[in-house]
Amino acid sequence: MDTSPRLSTQRIDNVNRVLAVASGKGGVGKTTVAVNLALALHQNGVRVGLFDADLYGPNVPLMLGLRRRQSTGFRLPLARPDREPYLPAIDCFGLKVMSIGFLLGDTDTVVLDARAAARMLFQTLRDVIWGELDVLILDLPPGTGEPQQTLLRILHVDGALIVTTPQVLSRMDASRSLGMLQQLEIPVLGVIENMSYLHCPHCGEPVDILSPSSQAWAVDDTELPYLGRIPMHGTLSNSISAEHPLVQPHSDAPEAQVFRQIASAVMEKITVEQDERK
Repeated sequence: MDTSPRLSTQRIDNVNRVLAVASGKGGVGKTTVAVNLALALHQNGVRVGLFDADLYGPNVPLMLGLRRRQSTGFRLPLARPDREPYLPAIDCFGLKVMSIGFLLGDTDTVVLDARAAARMLFQTLRDVIWGELDVLILDLPPGTGEPQQTLLRILHVDGALIVTTPQVLSRMDASRSLGMLQQLEIPVLGVIENMSYLHCPHCGEPVDILSPSSQAWAVDDTELPYLGRIPMHGTLSNSISAEHPLVQPHSDAPEAQVFRQIASAVMEKITVEQDERK
């Protein structure tokens, strides 16, 4: 795995901060976290964009109820001489959103060289008319391979969040994501543990159904805080099936409250990081 430090990176015009959401493997709910975190940040008054960086399995459109049944036949360029953005972002639930899934049908497949895929992702990021954003959430593909390695070496990323579950194997894979981000010199703000526990249907108390989580994440002498533990509950899967996100202003579900707490913790981390750099 080539994880040499980034020599130089490029920013996206009019975007104050880019936050990457990463995971060591698929199936841990990374996109669920990215979507609902973006919505929770928006509810806190933050101008938020959401970019689905998974060319091979874009799921953000499904979670926002924006599925496209048939392909448009449109092809994104790998490079353009004109740097003026021309792709309008989709306005959805107060977010500015872009995904390759808006241009592909449900069964369409992208077949590209991995590094060409990274260049396409970066070019798309630059081509989108984001407007003025405080935070752009980057929903990365799972794992530590391509195209995310090349993309993270090109794009300036201000911080990253790692999504895992309590299982030992998931934590091991997440530690590999941490190692990749460290070698690429991207600050890791913390860990979000999904499917962390169940609320007892009788007493309402949290029940750890897998191995209990510690309150700190330590890998190779690096200690990272847990930014939040998200419970397993039918409301999350039901919201995906209904193609309607969980975190909405009227939602008082415990899971929605957890995402709002995570959003507050993320903004606090960002503020601290910014103050330390001054």
